[in-house]
Amino acid sequence: MNKDITCPLDRRPCERDCPDRYTDRPEGGCLLTTALELGCTLVDLGGQDMAILFPPKNRR
Repeated sequence: MNKDITCPLDRRPCERDCPDRYTDRPEGGCLLTTALELGCTLVDLGGQDMAILFPPKNRR
């Protein structure tokens, strides 16, 4: 199964020439897509800056 990875910046399919794209994953992706897969929140800081907010760990 080949899942299309969507860029969180422009909501388009991951571009082959993106400088941040993983080189070892044929389906693409980058640090931002991995953060989203892990349940993080992305915050656009303006320009080309993004912040990754990690969810708090479950405390019991």
